[in-house]
Amino acid sequence: MLFFCAQAEAQTFRSFETTTQEITYTNRILQDGRTFVETVINTVVVNLTPNPVTSESTTATDETNETLFLTQAAATALQAAIATAEAAANASDTVIKETVTAEVDTADKAQDGSGNVLTGITYVVIANGQPTFPTSDAGTVTEATVTTTARAEFDTIVEVVKPIVSGN
Repeated sequence: MLFFCAQAEAQTFRSFETTTQEITYTNRILQDGRTFVETVINTVVVNLTPNPVTSESTTATDETNETLFLTQAAATALQAAIATAEAAANASDTVIKETVTAEVDTADKAQDGSGNVLTGITYVVIANGQPTFPTSDAGTVTEATVTTTARAEFDTIVEVVKPIVSGN
């Protein structure tokens, strides 16, 4: 009788992660006439794990949107700070989020008459001559991870050796 002993181990492969960030600024006019800037920081993290054994790659994508309501002056100062930080030679992939964390404090955020930071606003939009009053909430929204697996594509290069032909 022959017995085979096998040790099963989970293989780990090198993963590659990229992070992209974008920031948008939208002026919002509240019902009482005050104007604040709705600032949305969109962060997308893509994790690629190629598997050389099966020639398949797994891609996981996480997306996060963080909404802040800032005063006009704070939004202008934030835009300048982000531009300066992005121009730096050692800027990271998360320079926008890092700059927002460092620059924005409670005094920069939209506040009600009592000094409480607003967590949601109702603003005015005029469409086709009719005012509408949509709402927006501050905070962070994380979208579900999207994971895809695809077979790797590759090109086959065939080298053809040609003999040297002499004219002698």
